[in-house]
Amino acid sequence: MSVKPASLQNIFDVFIKTRQKVSSPGASTPVASTSNGPSAKDKAEAEKLKATGNQLMSTKNYDAAIDSYTKAIELDGGNPVFYSNRAAAYSSKNDHLSAIGDAEKAIAIDSAFVKAYHRLGFASSSFLLSSSLIYTP
Repeated sequence: MSVKPASLQNIFDVFIKTRQKVSSPGASTPVASTSNGPSAKDKAEAEKLKATGNQLMSTKNYDAAIDSYTKAIELDGGNPVFYSNRAAAYSSKNDHLSAIGDAEKAIAIDSAFVKAYHRLGFASSSFLLSSSLIYTP
């Protein structure tokens, strides 16, 4: 088995080929939609859930952190930080496809949110390095 050099073009080509998998159902939670957006109470509760998720990340309890961020998203799906943080938790579990999906959602919500691009790049490169897509027989 040999390994192809990982050029930016190779990484991008593989990313485009795997994008369809990211779009599959169950990759991550859809944005909550309400006509008026989340209430102040929901936003405050979502921030508490994010803080809980952050604490769980620091103890490496990634599944519980993902649950906490998911609950925050259900309350306030318009906050890109919640998706970005959940992307970090997914990457920490080596679930890079889910991380890619969440990073892309964070970018869709706020295209100026730089940390989401970092999460997307990390998850994409980690996925490529862990997959057999860059190997040739």
